[in-house]
Amino acid sequence: MPAFSSEERQLLNDSLRDLLADKYTFEHFKKVARAEDGDGFSRADWATYAEMGWLGVCLPESAGGAGGGATELGIVMAGAGRFLLLEPFLGTIVLGASAIEKAGTPDQQKLLADIATGKLTLAFCHAEPDGGYARDYVRTIARRESDGYVIDGAKAHTIAAHAVDTLVISARLGSASGPVALFLVPRTSAGIKLAPAPALDGRRGAAMTLTGVRVPTSARLGAGDADLLPAIGDILDRGAIAVCAEAVGAMAAVTQITVDYLKTRKQFGQLLSQFQVLQHRLVDMSVTTEEARAIVHAALQAVDDGDPQARHTIWKAKVKTAQCARFVGGQAIQLHGGMGMTDELIVGHYYKRLVLCESLLGDGEWYLKQLAAEMA
Repeated sequence: MPAFSSEERQLLNDSLRDLLADKYTFEHFKKVARAEDGDGFSRADWATYAEMGWLGVCLPESAGGAGGGATELGIVMAGAGRFLLLEPFLGTIVLGASAIEKAGTPDQQKLLADIATGKLTLAFCHAEPDGGYARDYVRTIARRESDGYVIDGAKAHTIAAHAVDTLVISARLGSASGPVALFLVPRTSAGIKLAPAPALDGRRGAAMTLTGVRVPTSARLGAGDADLLPAIGDILDRGAIAVCAEAVGAMAAVTQITVDYLKTRKQFGQLLSQFQVLQHRLVDMSVTTEEARAIVHAALQAVDDGDPQARHTIWKAKVKTAQCARFVGGQAIQLHGGMGMTDELIVGHYYKRLVLCESLLGDGEWYLKQLAAEMA
């Protein structure tokens, strides 16, 4: 049985569209994104999302969540893509929450309640400089001391890492060949040096170096010395399909925006929407978006069903969605003309979000190689 009924899923989708269409306008997006004294996202909006129940939609009911599954999470992420939300959904309710839920002790899992209420924001800091998309590339080391651990290393740029409450840091225990563990590290800890910078789509984040960062034993997720690389792989797969859902939301929105644009612009005395060749391109954008939506839905359903092939379905969805995102975003820019790439038209921001979604947590080529290697 699905966690939510079809009617409940529709209500969740409608609640996202109704509130965000009214509140998260392009003017609001620009105001939040350009605020020099802000974090690059709105904490007031984050609190609203918590009140609406969106942050806890896929968290356990014991943590104040709704007990939803991957499909419900996909609906929320599609909404984030449709309205270009700047808040740290991926790092907090997808990757960070998954890390605590999968690897945390019962006491640590109590933090999930703070995620659901909007009190705790997270960034999942696993990728490292020179590591590319390799999931087993971890050079950060955590050495045990009598009262905890000392962490040294570096992490690549991670969205929202400059402003969240807690960083989820992966590190090898003891040496470069040790098992991989995860640590909950307050962002303001001594020894963390952040290098803030915007991502391609304007969302802010930071790379970081960790030098002698001291954390207590309780900061390490879980108990025992088991290698968490398999769990990290599952967490990143969950993040990958969430990014795909976000891209589908963005593709649907930019397709509709392009349709509306061609209905208002004229050339040679005719509306652009009346030119058959442009109508065909709009149809191609719509069909491509639906192709991505179908494979993403199949992957989300595979996760919810516990399908043993769910991982491969996610990887296939990432490959296909990357191709679709590049096509739809490119068509939208071309049909808007040169103005499409200016910051004053929203279409350019959708294009940048789609390009980032292509490569976030691994691009299509990387996932295609993983599929080929496993099939071989």
